[in-house]
Amino acid sequence: MPREDTWRCPPDGWLCLGLMSGTSVDGLDVAVVRVLAEHRTGPASSPSAYAWQAKLEHTTTLAYPEVLLRDLWQAMELSAVDLLRLDKRWATWSAEAVQAWLEDVNVPLAALSVAGSHGHTVHHRPEEGWTHQLGCGATLHRSWGIPVVSDLRRLDVAWGGQGAPLVPLADQVLFPEWGAVLNLGGFANVSLDASDGRRLAWDIGPANLLLNTLVHPLPMDKDGALASQGEVFQDLLCAWQALDHHRQPPPKSLGREWLEAEVLPVLDAHPGASQADALATAVTYIAWSVVKDIPEGARVLVTGGGAWNPTLMAALARQGEEKNLVWDVPKKELVEGKEAMVFAWLGLLRWLGIDNTLSSVTGAERDSSGGALWGQGAL
Repeated sequence: MPREDTWRCPPDGWLCLGLMSGTSVDGLDVAVVRVLAEHRTGPASSPSAYAWQAKLEHTTTLAYPEVLLRDLWQAMELSAVDLLRLDKRWATWSAEAVQAWLEDVNVPLAALSVAGSHGHTVHHRPEEGWTHQLGCGATLHRSWGIPVVSDLRRLDVAWGGQGAPLVPLADQVLFPEWGAVLNLGGFANVSLDASDGRRLAWDIGPANLLLNTLVHPLPMDKDGALASQGEVFQDLLCAWQALDHHRQPPPKSLGREWLEAEVLPVLDAHPGASQADALATAVTYIAWSVVKDIPEGARVLVTGGGAWNPTLMAALARQGEEKNLVWDVPKKELVEGKEAMVFAWLGLLRWLGIDNTLSSVTGAERDSSGGALWGQGAL
């Protein structure tokens, strides 16, 4: 456990690097974040013991090369040996692409204190006690010469948690002014404060991963254009709404396995829907699942790629009217870079020895400071 006097925040703060690759496989989100902290009161291992400031200085999304993109889509079907090869390839490509981008934005690697890399989730089976994200942290550390924190989910799973979502701690500490924080990534997830002050969060249901799957091999239904031309297929919508996940209480998390085992077979059982109708129904389903889980009257911060889908956002607005929900979409940099920003901060917490995972969110036995640290810690 760190003590209050074991580290001091530099006068200009720590410059941290964050990497996030989502299940929708739409690229590698990267962020450079400046973080300052001042100890106030409480246990030094608790993030709430500090006053935090975090500024997103640079962010981008790096497009995957075509071959790597194809292999990431197929990663769940790979043998163990081929998956390990892909793990190294992802890290090698990421190291080179991120370093080139850092040079473009004039951020020297030597100026960075730590990198937090979520990697790319391939398998997520917390009910079986394991999860796996691609992205060899040792390769990143060797390439960049700075401490790297990777594999942030596995410790929480070992403590009996879902290993997800991890972002809600940052939602609570860095974005406290919103009643709820919604991410529309591969899956939709939300975080909010319970009446007793605990942070709660869960995976709501599918979002971009479902929409992208319905138009594959196209990368996406840009602006929801195809979905806007379709009609809602009511039987399909009702079947998706009836999935058990939507009746389960949190904590609960989702992976691509659930989409392929539960959601897509429902579509196969309703072959009468055209592609446009399937997309229109999926948009309505996503909006329904989100609005169902948001408290009445909440002001909601919306980030993730789905925030740029006007068809999806219009569906949220329509379905949220009865609950008086307000949807706040921030500036482009935060919409697209928030999760990478958060993993930079979570990596910093791990480097400092501060808890970065909330058991109230994941259902684990205890809070923990998760992640494999490659390179020297701060203490």
